[in-house]
Amino acid sequence: MSQDSANLEQLRREIDRIDDSIHDLLMQRSAVVESIAAAKPAGSISLRPAREAMVLRRLLGRHHGVFPKMALVRIWREIMGAFSVLQGGITVAVHAVGRSTASIEMARNHFGLVAPLHVYRSAGQVVRAVADGHASVGVIPLTPGTEIADEAEPWWASLTVGSGEPPRVVARLPFAGVAPVKGSPEPPQALAIACRDHDESGDDRTVLVLETGPDVSRDRLRAVLSAGGLEPADLLAIYRHGGVWLHLVEILGHVTAADPRLTMLVAPKDPISHVSVIGGYATPLAPESLV
Repeated sequence: MSQDSANLEQLRREIDRIDDSIHDLLMQRSAVVESIAAAKPAGSISLRPAREAMVLRRLLGRHHGVFPKMALVRIWREIMGAFSVLQGGITVAVHAVGRSTASIEMARNHFGLVAPLHVYRSAGQVVRAVADGHASVGVIPLTPGTEIADEAEPWWASLTVGSGEPPRVVARLPFAGVAPVKGSPEPPQALAIACRDHDESGDDRTVLVLETGPDVSRDRLRAVLSAGGLEPADLLAIYRHGGVWLHLVEILGHVTAADPRLTMLVAPKDPISHVSVIGGYATPLAPESLV
């Protein structure tokens, strides 16, 4: 055997040793997760989007070397998805629009291959599945800038009402996306909902539904929010029905329904007549942070 062949064989044995170590650690992690699951109350949801975001940010912050960051994120998303299933069972309801599989792919990429996934043909069916406990999380496509006029209420309007613990927005997908190719359509996006509040991760967005009268411009709405100390990040959708307009708005930071700034928005001199917090999410990773 040549010296080069001997060196190559030694390197392959080293890779085998490292693979065994990785596998051993995964099995050790499984045992810890089993202990966590046993300590939790029966029926509790194992979904922790904020915690998962914090883990991924920490790993990316310490990462070095030639291994691609996007691959690192994909591996850990699969790990976290599998362990979420082990902890308490994650069942995913997905709204697939027409023949598109984009939302299904986003759900698989985020929640992993072992999470049971059920496809629904309307967003309303996904909301009901989550609200009724038939699914622990729902994935609904999002097209920022959507305007809906005089049709059935959009699914996100239903999140403003309900008793008990209604569904709330808890994540925006993909959490780790790639930059769009110049000249190509914008990559698909989605919102994830679950019957739990959105936790704070340290870098967050909050989703509001604002009710106004007609003919309120986007610029006017942005100005009112900014003046009230709530910096708008994106105006996601508008629903117009007669004299009532509903605006789906993303603002910077983690804001709860008890925040006094929300109450201050509803004033006779301002166009906003009602504000509802319908959830929030950890800010998705910027594509440039994954290069």
